[in-house]
Amino acid sequence: MFSYIRSMISTPRRFGAFGALALACLLAACGTTNGVTAGAQPNTYTVTGKATGTRMSWVTARNAAMDAASEYCKQRAQRVAIRSEATSGVRSLQEQTSTVSFSCVPENDARG
Repeated sequence: MFSYIRSMISTPRRFGAFGALALACLLAACGTTNGVTAGAQPNTYTVTGKATGTRMSWVTARNAAMDAASEYCKQRAQRVAIRSEATSGVRSLQEQTSTVSFSCVPENDARG
C-alpha cells in the first residue's frame, strides 16, 4: 500500500491539484468547520467541527472546532474560554461533529 501511495505522491501530474488535496485529506483525516457564529448569550460564540471516514473522526472534528475557536480569539488578541461542548455521530463512516460554545477573554485573565 505504501508503494502505491508513494507513486501517487511522486506523480502529482496524474491527479492534479484536486487529487493531491484528496490524498492529503485521506492521510490527515481532514476536519472542517461551519465558521464561528454568535451564541445564545452575549459575548459567546459557537463553532461546529465536522469529520468523516476514520475511527478517530470525532477527535478530528473536535480539533477543527477548537482550532477555529482559538484562531477567532487570537485575531482579537484574546484567548479562548470553552463554555460547553457537544458531540454527535457514532460510526466511523458517519459524519461526526463537535460543537463548541466559547467566549474570548483577555490574555492576562487568570486561567481557571
